[in-house]
Amino acid sequence: MSAQPSIAECDRIMTSPGSILEMEEQVIHGRKVRVWKHLPPTFRQFLLHTLHTYSSRQFLSSPLPIPKSTSQASLSTELNQLDPRENVTFGQVLEKSLRLASWMRKRGLGVGSRIMIGGRNCTGFIVAFVATHLIGGVAIFLNAWLSREQLIWSIRTTEPSLVLLDEERAEILGPYHHVKETGLPDMYCWSESSHLPTLLEIFDTPTDVNAILRGEGLEALGPESDAVVFFSSGTSGFPKAVLSTQRMALTNLWSGLVAPTRAALRAGIPPPPLPKPTDPQRTLLLAIPLFHVTGCLSWLMRAFFAGSKMVLMRRWNTAEAVNLIVDENVRIIGGVPAVISSIIQSPLLPTSQTFDTVFYGGAPPSSHMPKEVKTKWPKAGLVQGYGLTETNAYVCSVAGADYLDRPDSTGPPVPICDLRITDPDTKRPLPTGEVGLILVNGPQVMKCYLGDEVATTKAVDKQGWLDTGDVGYVDQDGFLYIKDRIKDIIIRGGENIPSSDIENALYALPYISEVAAVPLPHPILGEVVGAIVSLRPGTKKTINEKSILDEVKSRKSLPRFAIPEMVMIHLGELPKNVNGKILKKDLKLLMAKQWKKRQEGVLDSTAIKAKL
Repeated sequence: MSAQPSIAECDRIMTSPGSILEMEEQVIHGRKVRVWKHLPPTFRQFLLHTLHTYSSRQFLSSPLPIPKSTSQASLSTELNQLDPRENVTFGQVLEKSLRLASWMRKRGLGVGSRIMIGGRNCTGFIVAFVATHLIGGVAIFLNAWLSREQLIWSIRTTEPSLVLLDEERAEILGPYHHVKETGLPDMYCWSESSHLPTLLEIFDTPTDVNAILRGEGLEALGPESDAVVFFSSGTSGFPKAVLSTQRMALTNLWSGLVAPTRAALRAGIPPPPLPKPTDPQRTLLLAIPLFHVTGCLSWLMRAFFAGSKMVLMRRWNTAEAVNLIVDENVRIIGGVPAVISSIIQSPLLPTSQTFDTVFYGGAPPSSHMPKEVKTKWPKAGLVQGYGLTETNAYVCSVAGADYLDRPDSTGPPVPICDLRITDPDTKRPLPTGEVGLILVNGPQVMKCYLGDEVATTKAVDKQGWLDTGDVGYVDQDGFLYIKDRIKDIIIRGGENIPSSDIENALYALPYISEVAAVPLPHPILGEVVGAIVSLRPGTKKTINEKSILDEVKSRKSLPRFAIPEMVMIHLGELPKNVNGKILKKDLKLLMAKQWKKRQEGVLDSTAIKAKL
C-alpha cells in the first residue's frame, strides 16, 4: 500500500499547470503574492455567467416580508407557526437585478460607487447585491441587527451613495430620510414600506437592460477594483468597516475547493469534479446572515457556483430550521458550530434525516464535534474552515479523515496563503509547535479598514502580514491549531491557559451543550478559571456544579491549575451575537458578579444557576 501523500504533495498536484487551482505570482499593491490563476476577475463576470447558466433552476426559497400587522411581541411565535415564503429562480433574480442595475446607472452610479445593503436574509437582499456588482459598484453590507445609533454610524463611516433596506430597517431609518440636514444619502426599501420610497415598481417594470449586459462604462472594472465592505463582527462597541477588492473577496470561491480536493487526494481517490449544469441540484440551508462574510462569500457564492437551491432564514430558530430541513429536503447544513449543535441536539429532527455535507466555521468548534457529526450522520462529508472578516473567509480548511484524526485542528492554510506564528510582543517567529500570535499573508487579506488608517496600519504591516488577534500553533505537518483569542487567554499566576482547553474538557461531558471559559479575578494569582455552561435537553436534574467539577477532575483531562474554580449553569442557550459567536464579554461580567458574591459567602456553592 502506497504512503499517504503529504499536504505539500497534495498542494503541488492540485495547483499544477492547467488545473482549476493553478497558481501564479503577481505583484499587487507593491507586494508579491500567489494568486489563483483562473479565478473570475470580477463579481460581475462570475454572477452573469452563473445566473445565465442556471437560469431555469429554482434558486431561493425565501421568507416574504413580515406583515405590517405583525407586532414584535408576536413575531417569534408566528415565525414558528407560519413562515410565508416565495420561490425564485436564478433567471428571476437576474431579471430583477438587471432592472435595478439599470435604475442605478440612470442615477449616475457605476464603477466604485458605494451602495449599502441592509436587511435580513431575503430575495431583495440578494437582488441588491447582484445589481450592485452588475454596475461595478461596491456592496457595503450593513449589520442589520445593530442599534439605531450604530446603523447611522455605519452609514456615515462608509459614505455610500445609496442605501437599500428591508422593511424593518426602513422603519428604523425612515425618519432620517425626511430630514435633509442629516446629510445621509438617499434610502429606498426593496419591499413595501410606509417609511421609505419602495423599489417594487422598478422590479415590476420592464426596461432596456442591454447596456448593462454589454458592460457599457465598465472599462475600468478589474480584479483590483474595490468590491465589498463587511463590518467586523465585534461583540461590543462600533465595528470596523473592512474594505476588499474584487480579487480579495473572490479568492474565497476557489479556496473553498481546497479542503475536499486535499481530502480526496489524501484518501487516494479522484478529487470531486467541478459542478455542471447537468448535475442534480442540491439544497442548502442558509442559517447565518448574508451581511456576514461567511454567509455571503462562503454560502451565497458557493450556491451561485454550484447552482444550488438556498433556503433562507430570517434569523436562527432551531424549530423553524428543522421544519425547513424536512419540508425543503435540505442536504447541506452549516454556518457557525452553534447551528450544528442545535440541529444535532434537537429532538424535533427525524432520526432518518441525513445530509450530504456539514460545513462550519466562523467560530471555534469543540474538538468533539466532528466525531459527534459523523456518529449522527456517517455518510455526510465534513468540512471545517478558519478565517476572519479581514481575510474574506478562508485561511485554513480541513475535511475528511484529516479532520477526524485531528479534531482540534482547523487544517493547513490554503496554498495561496502563508501563516506565521510569532511572539505576541516582538512579532518574532516561533518554532514549530510553539503557541503564539497568528499572522496571515495572502491575496485575500483586506485592503484596509475604511476611514481608519491608524487601525489599518496596526492590523497589517508593510509586508502585508495581518495580525489576526488569534493564538495558536502549527504542527510538523502544517496543520493549524487555534487555542484562543489573545484577549481571552486566562493568565493564572503567570501561567497562560487557553480557554479552548477548558471548553473542550467540558464539552467531553455528554450532557454539556455549550461552554464558555472566562477569567475570574483573584487577589494573589491575578486570574483563575471560571466556566459557564448550558445543558443538553433531557439532562438529569441531579447535574450541578459539583458533579460537573467532580467529573472533570476524575477524567484528568486538565492540569490542576486549569480546572475551573467555579462553574455556572446557564438556563437556555448561551448569549451570542448575530453571527453565532458567544458573547464572552457579557458572560465575564455575569461570572465576575456571581464570583464576588460567592467570595462573600452569599451563594450556595453546590449549584449556581443564572439566566441573562
